[in-house]
Amino acid sequence: MAYQTRGRDPLLDSNMAEAIEKRGKELLGLVLIVLGLMAAAMVVSYSPDDPSWMSATDAPVQNWMGRLGASMAAPLFMIIGWGSWGFAIVLAVWGARLALHRGEDRAMGRLIFAPIWLAVLALYASSLAPGAAWAQTHSFGLGGLFGDTVLGALLGILPIGASVGLKVLSLALGAGVLILGAFVLGFTKVELRRIARFLLVGAILCYAAVMKALGRGAGGAAQAGQAVQTMMAERRA
Repeated sequence: MAYQTRGRDPLLDSNMAEAIEKRGKELLGLVLIVLGLMAAAMVVSYSPDDPSWMSATDAPVQNWMGRLGASMAAPLFMIIGWGSWGFAIVLAVWGARLALHRGEDRAMGRLIFAPIWLAVLALYASSLAPGAAWAQTHSFGLGGLFGDTVLGALLGILPIGASVGLKVLSLALGAGVLILGAFVLGFTKVELRRIARFLLVGAILCYAAVMKALGRGAGGAAQAGQAVQTMMAERRA
């Protein structure tokens, strides 16, 4: 005798499962934003004098993230220099995308190129001239040892002089940082157009406000000048 087995109802219906997945993405996004802010604080407060596994010193920790932040910042700066900012930017931007549900479906296809973008950031930083304070405390450029090594190899390949080649590479790497960065951070053409339109409108409004303020100032100065001239004329009379 055959018995018919009744299928078990799912624990959660499709709407509830979708809502839980949505809240989970938002929570993950908030966590990534916090991590991005922490990474930014670690990078911006980096000091070569901080104690770390690379530098044993009794000096107080200046890094805002404490000894752990100093210990993480030291090797990062030694390897990719100011390219370390890429970690904070990637975490914060993709955290915002997950929290706001803006293009989170593009994450996997874009983030696999994040290491390449970090490398380009380091190369671009190495193409810039370091300040006197950096040169006194570091034996490598702004892009770390990786940036200096690869940039030196590229300059050796170019069939032009090192000075001109450095300028050409700096321009090319700067463009690469912007283009590849927009791709890695998940931006689309539509989003870039909206950002460009927003910046253009904002610049126009700021310009109009400044000109209006200058016009009022000029008008007030002219009125004050006329009042002074009238007063002087009355006194002479």
